[in-house]
Amino acid sequence: MRPPAALLEQLTTSRLLPAYAQPSIGTGERRSRRKGAGMEFVDHRPYRAGDDTRHLDPHLFARTGDYVVREYALNQQLPVTIVIDPSASMGASEPSKFTQARLIAQLLGFAALAGGDQVQAAVPTPLGNRLSPRWHGAARADLMFDWIGKLPAGKGEDFLQALRTLHEDLPPRGLVIAISDWWHEAIGPVLDTLFAAGQEVLAIQVLGPGEIDPQDMLTGVVTMEDSESGEEIELVVDRTLLDRYRELFAQRQEELRAMFNAKHWHFVTVSAQDDLDQLFMRTFRAQGVLS
Repeated sequence: MRPPAALLEQLTTSRLLPAYAQPSIGTGERRSRRKGAGMEFVDHRPYRAGDDTRHLDPHLFARTGDYVVREYALNQQLPVTIVIDPSASMGASEPSKFTQARLIAQLLGFAALAGGDQVQAAVPTPLGNRLSPRWHGAARADLMFDWIGKLPAGKGEDFLQALRTLHEDLPPRGLVIAISDWWHEAIGPVLDTLFAAGQEVLAIQVLGPGEIDPQDMLTGVVTMEDSESGEEIELVVDRTLLDRYRELFAQRQEELRAMFNAKHWHFVTVSAQDDLDQLFMRTFRAQGVLS
């Protein structure tokens, strides 16, 4: 699985737009809050024992007699971690939500690499989180595409548990891109854990068209199976039930958006059938996810 070449070409000049996540690792293209060896002078500070004497400002010493060190802007990489939900419910729709999720992960990861950031992918397994190597540089994009493209759909993996423990393996103040259908209970405490750990979350919700609006659903007596538990129930589907579903769905979406917006994080809902060009070149830009 590999994203369309034409779209990759368009994304070479796009950049992820985090709200709070900070560049904190390696040498990159984003201005860090830290100061260090660089080209652009930003400030002076008093000399401290152990400082590199090559950074002393001789001109200021000649004028004032004070030992001061010249400080420079430090450009670093933003640590980006992309977490993909492989649970059974992601196998629904055609193409599947999981297929769309992997393509979105590959394309967002490419935008990060092209922008000089560092990218790692993660997926929950029954034995804990499986983490990829950390890639940096657009030349490593094919390695990332291959790793994500080969991810198998899962069955009962706990996506929320993956998010709950993920911060233990991450650099501080990074960006976590979490791609799921978000059909989970008790999401709030997990988000609080990531927030307390200094991580920013960009949530991408991938849903099937019928989940967004079940207008094409058959009416009458329908047997439905829970893709996670396998439990079957019979429902009488009519206009009243479908209208009630739409009402509850809108309510849940508003609750989810409020959870993320309260932390100034992005929450974007997409369809498994959305056109990727439209999604990346218009929707994500309009939402402030990409430049």
